[in-house]
Amino acid sequence: MIEKLVILDIDYFLDNDSGVIRLFCKNEKGKSVLVLDHTFLPYFYVLPKKDENKHIIDKINRDVKKQFGIKKIEIVDKEFYGKKIKPIKVTIENPRDVDNIRDVLKNWDGVEDEYEYSISFPYRFVLDKQIEPMSWIEIKGKKIKTNLQVDYCIKSELIKKINQSFDVNPKILAFDIEIVEEKNMEQIIMISLVSNNNFKTVITTHNSNKKLNNVIYVNNEKEIIEKFIEIIKKEDPDFILTYNGDRFDFKKLKEKSEKLKIKLTLGKDKEPLKFIRKGRLSAASINGRVHIDLYNFVDHILSSSMKTEVLTLDAVSKELLGVGKKELKWKDIYSAWKYKENLNELIEYSFKDSELTLMLGEYLLPQIFSLSRLIFSLPFDVSRYYYSQLVENFFSQKAVQNGILLPNRPKYEEIEERKESLPYIGGIVTEPQRGIHSNIIVFDFKSLYPTIIVTHNISPETLSCECCKDNKVPNLNYNFCSKKKGFIPLFLNNIIKKRFEIKEKMKKFQKNSVEYKKIDNYQYSLKIISNAAYGYLGYAGARWFCRECAESVASYGRYYITKVINDAKSNGFNVIYSDTDSCFINLPEIKTDNIKDIFIKWLDKINKSLPGIIELEFRDIYAGGIFVSKSGEERGAKKRYALIDYKGNMEIRGFETVRRDWCDLAKNIQHEVLRIILQEKNSNKAIDLVRETISKIKSGKIDKNDIIIYTQLTMPLSSYKQMGPHVKVALSMKKKGHLISEGMIIQYIITKGKGSISDRAKYIEDVKDNEYDPEYYINNQVLPAAMRVLRALELTEDVILKGLAQPKLDSWFKNS
Repeated sequence: MIEKLVILDIDYFLDNDSGVIRLFCKNEKGKSVLVLDHTFLPYFYVLPKKDENKHIIDKINRDVKKQFGIKKIEIVDKEFYGKKIKPIKVTIENPRDVDNIRDVLKNWDGVEDEYEYSISFPYRFVLDKQIEPMSWIEIKGKKIKTNLQVDYCIKSELIKKINQSFDVNPKILAFDIEIVEEKNMEQIIMISLVSNNNFKTVITTHNSNKKLNNVIYVNNEKEIIEKFIEIIKKEDPDFILTYNGDRFDFKKLKEKSEKLKIKLTLGKDKEPLKFIRKGRLSAASINGRVHIDLYNFVDHILSSSMKTEVLTLDAVSKELLGVGKKELKWKDIYSAWKYKENLNELIEYSFKDSELTLMLGEYLLPQIFSLSRLIFSLPFDVSRYYYSQLVENFFSQKAVQNGILLPNRPKYEEIEERKESLPYIGGIVTEPQRGIHSNIIVFDFKSLYPTIIVTHNISPETLSCECCKDNKVPNLNYNFCSKKKGFIPLFLNNIIKKRFEIKEKMKKFQKNSVEYKKIDNYQYSLKIISNAAYGYLGYAGARWFCRECAESVASYGRYYITKVINDAKSNGFNVIYSDTDSCFINLPEIKTDNIKDIFIKWLDKINKSLPGIIELEFRDIYAGGIFVSKSGEERGAKKRYALIDYKGNMEIRGFETVRRDWCDLAKNIQHEVLRIILQEKNSNKAIDLVRETISKIKSGKIDKNDIIIYTQLTMPLSSYKQMGPHVKVALSMKKKGHLISEGMIIQYIITKGKGSISDRAKYIEDVKDNEYDPEYYINNQVLPAAMRVLRALELTEDVILKGLAQPKLDSWFKNS
């Protein structure tokens, strides 16, 4: 039979010491299909020392072949750092023997090194077949029987990649657990589950007199877990979504299951849930179902571009979806359960968590799937990767596709040695002209570092080329080949071009259309890889680490931004500020309606002078901007400015409005001061606002929700040695029965009294309305936040607090 399928997940099992690849797929009708490939075999490479090939092959045949079931030994042609080599390819039966054989061979005198032994068997299959997970394949084979939970199973004879545009909507289920602590014991009281097939239920042990819809009542904690397993089997989801499930939901379920002697079999086979190491993480893995912990993807990939620094489900959902959690305090959760009051509210609270997780998954899964296709990696892995892993997997699949041997990942000692090397100079950031400026034009280099890598052919194997010694990097004693295209620039160039093409194509579609969203996810995937390539070259744990390459990219970056600055000045423009790949300029002496046209003509001239694909582009024109001074210094502060456009929209960098360790009151007062100064140009109004806020703080008229400070627990509570405010609060919460876990956001308020700030920090629910410390919030939050802006106008704290005479501020409103 021939079948068209989309791949969701891949793993393997052993059949008589031979590895069998399992592909969990869906067909065009949404049926679940298991594909077994008995033909694919694992392998790795051995690089002999000069003239030792025959000797090593003979020794493998004589001493190792029979012991480990080696199927084939052959000399192959490969490229390694730009050079042609002939390693020995060792193909075996059992994937688990790769490390064992490698351990024997690495001690032989005639062996230079071994390669690609650390590639997992499923990933080896994906790389060799050049198959994109979440994309379509064509299978030729025979139906066979299986005891797995699938509609049918195929033993494959042929697998090939095909182009197919038909979408299959996988079954997705999200869940969330609720736990309380009673008598120093954690107890699961509720599990809510929702799916994209309109399934919705809560399992709970409270048998209410009033039966509620979508609620399953059981007798005890053990029955909650057993019913949860039963529902997973019945609903048969392809993807299970959690938010922080690796660290909390699945972790707690596994601990409870082991204690209650329940086999937590949630997959399509009879194997229980297991935790596997993924770098610094332990990830909950289910055979045949893909567990996506959305928190990991948000934390590792999205957080750097998000406004919120509090990565709770509520905060992330509000920013990405425009909807948040149902408000319910922990003490209300505990009280509702203990006294069996308002349980409806608790059930709705639990439902909302699962519903938000499902909604967030439907929003983020297309991005994860797009990355999976681009870098040939499974969604389970992609959702947990960091930028470096995404980049490395992209280049790994391109290397295999082009006959290039993958360098080994560095060992711990080598990583530490790389880290100890002297740091190099990064991007150039010029001192800003502090104060307020008008009619600001901002230019950005279009993907500066990626385009530098491509234009100047920066790659580990093109470094120190003998034929291009005169092709020097600015201010460095390095050179790169200009004749033979490097491995990294070659494929990075393809990404950049493809992304620019897609961005042009996107203009033809409505932003909310299905077509727009599809190609937007694709261009976002390309953007992630291209923008992270420079950082990857300088990452100590990278296969293709090259400090000289990363240093050279940064040097070229400084060279080109300096070129732009000097050219702007020579044309009479005022350069207010520049930052790595951006330039802020204006024409202080010219007031004209066609000021933008003047700059665009200059931009065209600059771009004609730039080599390769390096390009400067117009970002926007702003009505005004403020560039503040460093505390106690006359010069301006780097990376701290705010801009306002002609519609009143503000762009803020480096101020407390984007810092987690400041309360909302401090952030909001700073934001409003910035707006008044930039939009209304009224310093007196800004000062009055700060004075009024201070007065409200002193009189106790501030809502305590506005003065909460948020800090994340970045490790288990027992690992902390320094007792910061959030740690002290977390310890006191734990004593009162709260569940405290790594990654949790601790909310606290600094209260009146004696002792250190840590001693006076209290959990938000334990603080009365007038209990906060007004002096702390005036002197450590609101006033410093406001003065970051007002100090740029030569205003002092005495002007604010004591009502002293204000200096004349007209000179600060430049070109107004």
